[in-house]
Amino acid sequence: MDITHKLQINATARTIKDAVATQTGITGWWSKDCQVGESEGENSLLKFDKQGTIVEMGFKTISVTASQVIWECTTNANPAWIGTKIITDIASKDSGSEVVFSHAGFDDNWARQEPFEMTKQGWEHFVNSLVSYCETGSGQPW
Repeated sequence: MDITHKLQINATARTIKDAVATQTGITGWWSKDCQVGESEGENSLLKFDKQGTIVEMGFKTISVTASQVIWECTTNANPAWIGTKIITDIASKDSGSEVVFSHAGFDDNWARQEPFEMTKQGWEHFVNSLVSYCETGSGQPW
């Protein structure tokens, strides 16, 4: 199972790639407290304050190119995330970029379960934050 958002973003492909693959980018739209491994094979740790409890998410950077970034989840309090991939495909267009943002590879057993449903809801917020960050320089990270 995958969660996929098809987006039209009024920004260059480079701006979008940097948003999803760099320390500065991730802190601008996703996690205010993180250490991002910006090269293939490096690890990232994102922290979120959820009502006074710090939640940590670990990722490994699988691939970074001008048109695609792939991260694999290695640690997360939400067991549905382990082994899933966050894939950002970017295509330049005359008026900005087309982006397919996917959180892919959830086990079918998570269908209609709270961990998966919470993830879908969370991405609604963060995808909008990504678009805002890429277009205006200001997102809504947690």
